[in-house]
Amino acid sequence: MTEFKLLFSPLKIGSFTVRNRIMSTPHHTLFTDPDGLPGSREIAYWVAKSKGGIGLIGSHVHGIHRSIGDTFAQPAAVAKFRAATEAIHEHGAKFVGQLWHPGAQGSNLFGQPWAPSPIPTPDTWTVPHEMTVGEVQEVIAGYARGASVLREAGLDGAEIHGAHGYLITQFLSPLSNMRDDEYGGDFERRMNFVAQIIESVRAEVGRDWTVGMRISGDEMTEDGYTSEDFERMVPILTAGGQLDYMSVSVGTYRSKDTIIAPMYYPGGSFVYLSAIAKEVLDIPVVCIGRINDPVMAEQILENRQADMVGMTRANICDPELPNKAREGRLDQIRHCLGCNEGCWGHVEKLASITCAINPAIGREEHWGTIPKTSDPKRLVIVGGGPAGCEAARVAASAGHNVTLFEASGALGGQTNIAARAPGRTDFAEVGRYYTVEMKRLGVDVRLNTRATARDVLDLKPDDIFVATGGTPRVPDHIKGVDGANVVQAWDVLNGVVEPGNRVVILDDEHHVQGMGVAELLAAQGKEVILATRELEAGKHAEPITRTATLRRVHALGVDIRPTTWAREIRPGSVTLYDFYTSEETEVPVDTVVLACNIVPANALFYQLSEHHSRVRAIGDCTGPRRLEMATFDGHEAARGLDGPPARPDLVAVPMRRG
Repeated sequence: MTEFKLLFSPLKIGSFTVRNRIMSTPHHTLFTDPDGLPGSREIAYWVAKSKGGIGLIGSHVHGIHRSIGDTFAQPAAVAKFRAATEAIHEHGAKFVGQLWHPGAQGSNLFGQPWAPSPIPTPDTWTVPHEMTVGEVQEVIAGYARGASVLREAGLDGAEIHGAHGYLITQFLSPLSNMRDDEYGGDFERRMNFVAQIIESVRAEVGRDWTVGMRISGDEMTEDGYTSEDFERMVPILTAGGQLDYMSVSVGTYRSKDTIIAPMYYPGGSFVYLSAIAKEVLDIPVVCIGRINDPVMAEQILENRQADMVGMTRANICDPELPNKAREGRLDQIRHCLGCNEGCWGHVEKLASITCAINPAIGREEHWGTIPKTSDPKRLVIVGGGPAGCEAARVAASAGHNVTLFEASGALGGQTNIAARAPGRTDFAEVGRYYTVEMKRLGVDVRLNTRATARDVLDLKPDDIFVATGGTPRVPDHIKGVDGANVVQAWDVLNGVVEPGNRVVILDDEHHVQGMGVAELLAAQGKEVILATRELEAGKHAEPITRTATLRRVHALGVDIRPTTWAREIRPGSVTLYDFYTSEETEVPVDTVVLACNIVPANALFYQLSEHHSRVRAIGDCTGPRRLEMATFDGHEAARGLDGPPARPDLVAVPMRRG
């Protein structure tokens, strides 16, 4: 059993002490009430973390000024923050609220964004309003007012958001601050804005209440401030002992793939930045950087790179991670994949967050626990991919008798194929986690068994779930697509086929699969063209993952051709054409690789439906979708064994015959 001597030791942070060194850093959830304040849904989300044993919870970002919407001017601010704090405290965690102004990275909802200088920022490229000195001081006062409300509401502290390219970063950065007054012009003057915010907040709340700050240790972008600049900032930010902790993050919207690092980044990639602060500070330092394993977190603490470990996505994926680690149940932890699909991918779409492999996230009010059934049923599930496995896990947890058939030799379904793409090995966690859970819960798993309708019906099930996934689609409008030189992306990733030296990939999946195959083959020295009918490759992938993937394939010289498709495939060549110009290009090729999504494998569903009244299809056999929807399907179906779904809006999409 791993000993966590440091991770589960208490830590004093200003005026309060946390029970352990695990923190869920502040992050967008989009669960708030219409007034921007915590409501029952967000409180349930935070309470699940507190019940799971975490030490410290940070809120989401809260606007401190009318130019972005002043959360703290809302009439119910104190009451709603107090309700959240009391609910979190009931289960032992501490709670800090975050004070925020996005500056140029804000939306146009409240008018033209404010910033130190009229420098546009990525995402909107809107030219912001250059703040006057009076407006600068007005915003500084807003941070202090926000802190005052948080203290009145009983929170344990406030965190000043100075990271990720928001307003404070914009004043600190030579890239975005072109002023020549007391708030810009050289390094020292660029520090004045944040220094005055800290002074103003501390003057408002006093010395006996915790005030911390989150800051990027490196902008990770050309002409931005660097880790060397950060090293100069640290003693200025903490002068006079006015901060009680420092949370060290990384990046801006120009380098967003460092802020919420996707699967390609190794765990703990940016801990070196917190170590810079740790070297010179005697206040607690918090680190971040794709830390999804408590063993890794303990090692960071042992190495004195930080005093507290931000494990935000790790605790989204598994709110019980702290308790499981403390109790020695490490194999039961559901590790974050770094896929970003359900968390940041939703925020990018202005949708409430969830988790691709934990569909209960964001639905804690209704799915917070799995109640034991009073009417155990015999359930047979065909298919051991994410949908089938999640259904089996939930049903078995409720006390139902579950048998699961899987045609291959391992659980995980298509995630096992995805895990074979370069930099995507974390997908193997899906099969690992469910294998442990099936054994723990006593599910009768029958691997290497392609179940027939008779196999299923012979078990006399009360309910049947069909989760048979799909098979790779072959587009039928391309002449020669059935030729010997045409192969499937799945077969390339599985090592079943070896493409020739000149490869054309036809990517009609519009996610990461086609680019993953392109990277794999280009790294082997092959000449690779990737053609997609979309305006860009990976159009429907989570934006941060898409950015990182494109960077990798471009570095290997992959020739990406958007708005391009194949008209005819012949031995030795393929005719490509552009959608807009209709111009055709003859390309020499040895192998054409199809990455064209899937066709639902639903024949068994229709066979069983003729002989049994309670058959349900879940996952990709209802139509091609993403991991997030597959686990949702399975979870919701298993919940429905004892009645209808908890809420009508949690119903899966109807299936179409494939």
